[in-house]
Amino acid sequence: MENPFRPPQAEQSLEPILGWRAWRLMRNSTGDLRIVPSTPRAAWEPREPVRATCSGSHTRLYMVFNPELAASHHSPEPGCTCGIHAVKDAARLARAGRSIAVVGRVAMWGRVIEHTKGYRAELAYPSRLALVCAWCLWRGRMPAAPDRVVQRGTWLRPVCAEHSRRPTAVGRSTPANDVLQELLDTYGVDRLPDEMFRPLDDRRPGDLVTRFLRATDRGRTPRSA
Repeated sequence: MENPFRPPQAEQSLEPILGWRAWRLMRNSTGDLRIVPSTPRAAWEPREPVRATCSGSHTRLYMVFNPELAASHHSPEPGCTCGIHAVKDAARLARAGRSIAVVGRVAMWGRVIEHTKGYRAELAYPSRLALVCAWCLWRGRMPAAPDRVVQRGTWLRPVCAEHSRRPTAVGRSTPANDVLQELLDTYGVDRLPDEMFRPLDDRRPGDLVTRFLRATDRGRTPRSA
C-alpha cells in the first residue's frame, strides 16, 4: 500500500510494462489517422515512441517556490503528476470521456512510476488497439464494439447500431472494420481481441465514482441504452 505522505519512487524499466489507455481518433491535414489523448496533448505519431514531458500545469508547489528545480525535473517526477498515464484495470477507461474512440494496451518503459491504480511512464507506444463505441464504454458494456465510424470535420467517432441514433452520431460513415484495419496498419500493431474484455462482463463494471456518474448522467438515453 502506498504511503499517502510520500511520493511513489521511480524505477527504471528495461522490459515494457503493459497498461490500459483510451484515445480520441482524428485525421490530420494529410488525411492520415492519428490517436490523440483525451487530455490537451499532441497526437501520438506512428512508428515512434511517445516521450513524456511536463507542461508545468500540474506540478507540485515546490516547482513554484523553487523554479531552479525545473532544470532537473525529469518526467515522470515522483513529486509531480507528469508522465504518460495508463491504468491497470480496463473498467476505469469508461471515465476517459464521451469523445473516446480507441482503447488499447500500451507498452511503457524507461522511467516508470507505479501507483495503486496505474502507472506514469517516460516512454510509451501502443501494443494493441481496438475501436469502441464511446456510449457503450461509458455504460460499461465491453467490448463496446462499433459497426461503423462517422466523421465530422477531422474527428472520427465509432458507433454501434444501437447508439447510431444519437444526435451527435452523424457524419460521413465508414465500416468500422475498414477504419480499424487502417489504424492497425498505420501504427503497426495488432488488434486488441474481445476476449481481453470478457472478464468485465461477469461483474458490475467500473468503480463507485463511475457508477455514480452513470446513475446521475442527465444526458443518458433510456434504460435500453
